[in-house]
Amino acid sequence: MFDKITALYCRYSRDDGQEEENASITHQRELLKEYAENNGYTNLRCYADDGYSGTNFNRPDFQRMLEDIENGLIGTVIVKDMSRFGRNYILVGQYVELVLPMYDVKVIGVTDHYDSTKENNDLFAFESIFAEMYAADISKKVTAYKRNKGMNGGVVKTRPVYGYKIAPDTKDEWIIDEKVAGIVYMIFDKFVNEEMTEYQIANYLRKHKVLTTSAYAGSKRCDPTRIYAWSTSTITRMLGMAEYAGDTVNFKSRTVSFKTRQIERIPKDQWLVFHDTHDAIVPREMFEKAQVRLARPKKRFDKRKYEYNTFFARKCRCSECGGRMAVQVAKGYDGIAYNCQKKISFQTCKSHSVREMTLRNMFKDQITALQQALLSKPKEIEEKLGVYQISDIQKEIDVFNQRIAEINSYMQELFESKIRGEITQDDFLSLSRQYGDEKSNLQNQVNIFAEKLAIGKKNASGIVEILTFIQSADFSEITEEICSKLIKQVIVGVYEKKGTVNYGKQPLRFQIYEIGFIDELVDVSYKTFRERIEAVLLRRYADHIVTKRPHEVYEELGLTYNTMKKGLQRENTNFNTIVIELRKKLITEYIRQGMSADEIFRITGFSNVNVLYAFCYNNFEVSYKHLRKVILS
Repeated sequence: MFDKITALYCRYSRDDGQEEENASITHQRELLKEYAENNGYTNLRCYADDGYSGTNFNRPDFQRMLEDIENGLIGTVIVKDMSRFGRNYILVGQYVELVLPMYDVKVIGVTDHYDSTKENNDLFAFESIFAEMYAADISKKVTAYKRNKGMNGGVVKTRPVYGYKIAPDTKDEWIIDEKVAGIVYMIFDKFVNEEMTEYQIANYLRKHKVLTTSAYAGSKRCDPTRIYAWSTSTITRMLGMAEYAGDTVNFKSRTVSFKTRQIERIPKDQWLVFHDTHDAIVPREMFEKAQVRLARPKKRFDKRKYEYNTFFARKCRCSECGGRMAVQVAKGYDGIAYNCQKKISFQTCKSHSVREMTLRNMFKDQITALQQALLSKPKEIEEKLGVYQISDIQKEIDVFNQRIAEINSYMQELFESKIRGEITQDDFLSLSRQYGDEKSNLQNQVNIFAEKLAIGKKNASGIVEILTFIQSADFSEITEEICSKLIKQVIVGVYEKKGTVNYGKQPLRFQIYEIGFIDELVDVSYKTFRERIEAVLLRRYADHIVTKRPHEVYEELGLTYNTMKKGLQRENTNFNTIVIELRKKLITEYIRQGMSADEIFRITGFSNVNVLYAFCYNNFEVSYKHLRKVILS
């Protein structure tokens, strides 16, 4: 058995410094270490949050300590006083009196003599309230100070905007940061004089690997993989900042509560603006022109125009980054497409857009394959989904219950044998203990399996409902209702690379509610272009549709002419060859079945019987009459 950790937790913020000079992290660490060593605590580990308010419980080391507590590593938590733990008396009480005792963790406050294992903690609630009242009082004083300062034209921002820095000899004056001021000017210049859009400017900065505002400031929240990922919204926000024209703008936002630190935006007409308070990076004339251009009407995606085409909106996810796929108007195509949001906004992912029509066609193929599998081999699909595990679990429970019944019978017989004097008291106690232990273990197993059974039955009911719907649904046309009921998400992959079997094809995985991904239940591997064209032709022939031009088939498959042409070239064939070979195969088969020429021409895509005769002469090199005689002979 290992010795549990004794956690020495320290916290300090600037507000605490006004309360006590010796509240620094270093002082707290020394005090706690001395206390632990003097009182026999071993295996010490320090957790420290420097610069975090006690009203905020989302502190890095505090959360790390809680994680170690949940993992059973910590036995004792020692703090200088309970205000170091936190300044929200409700949450502190929940942690100390409810959460930590669940993990058998002792809490000690050194200077206020608090010990969670002792009963003389009557003043704890009042001390916690006083700690919170202190935080509230400090918050009110800081707010009043900032309000008075802001109303008189002073800067109330905690840090200057990108392009400025704090003057070395004062905390209230901004001076130009020469390292990045040129970037700010360039953004305005490209927007006003070169008439570049916000997206184009962001893309320009990404390509030239300019650090983002958060990356330059060294923000802890900045993702190391996205230090050049300028966004359109950042450029738009910077172009609207009057600070770059030399103005001070106060009261853009306010804190809703000192407990939550939630920020509330204030309407622009309530901002307080003081002109020419510091050196400008951008001339005022250029700034005003930028505001005029920012106010221009934006071309926005008109969803209503394409509403019939947005069945997969909010369902598509990128296979590369896991991010959302955004809706776009497809170029050269009457409809919409989806592309990775990170590719569009930050250029940090691969481009692999997919058309709505392609999604519909692929989903139709895959869900139809699953439907056919359910109709032909339902038990195989249900076994993959674990539906039959319910009966297996029930069998296990029955076996346990049967053994428990046997033990009850044995114990009854054992008791009667003792009464009759056939066994000694020691033998009776020994055997009773053995049977009792076995029965207890069996009962625990019954409880565990019963819980599994309840969960299994709940899941199975949802699975059976979805499978029943799929078996009976009509998938000849994919509707919004079908997509909404069945599709949980679509994983959109990147096009297969050159040299691979499926070169040029795009992996699409459809996840269905309750049952998971279709490709894990049935084989939905890519069909060749020949197979896909033949399937469309057969469907059109069955509906007596005369198909003369390739584009009629390409449009139904959701593909462009060039995509199909290149795909068929890789398969060493072309559209006309596929049509001819398919028709020759169908004509031969239908003649064997005894059909007449008037019947055959209608279901092989010809406009009239004479075209059928001409086809036979050109491709079988014999007349239809002679061909029929040869086949039937």
